[in-house]
Amino acid sequence: MEIKDLDYHIQFDEATRTVKFVGSIRLQNLPAYEPIKNFLRDVAKQCQGVLLTMDFKELQFVNSSGITTLSMFIIDSRKSASYQIKILGSLNVSWQSKSLSNFKKLWDQVVLEIA
Repeated sequence: MEIKDLDYHIQFDEATRTVKFVGSIRLQNLPAYEPIKNFLRDVAKQCQGVLLTMDFKELQFVNSSGITTLSMFIIDSRKSASYQIKILGSLNVSWQSKSLSNFKKLWDQVVLEIA
C-alpha cells in the first residue's frame, strides 16, 4: 500500500509492518489529510496484535495540519490499544526531535527512537 504525490511518498511494507514517510507534506488543511488518515487506519487494521513502525527519518517537513492528523492517529491507537507503535526519527531533521517526542506524551506506550 502506498500514497504518492509530487512532494511526498508514504509506503507500508507489510513484511516489516513499517510505514515510511519521505519528502515534504504540506497539505492545505485537515480535510486534505483524509487520504493519509484513512491510509493509516487501513494499516492499523493489518497490524492488530503486532508492532507498527512509523519511519519519519526521510520526512523533511510536515505542517501543523499533518502533525494534528498524526497526533489523532496516535490517540486513536491508544484508545484501541490493539497494537504497539514504534516511531523512528532523525536528529538531522530539525522538526523531528520536538514534534515526534510529543507523540510519546499522547501515549506513553509509544517507543521513540530518534538518532
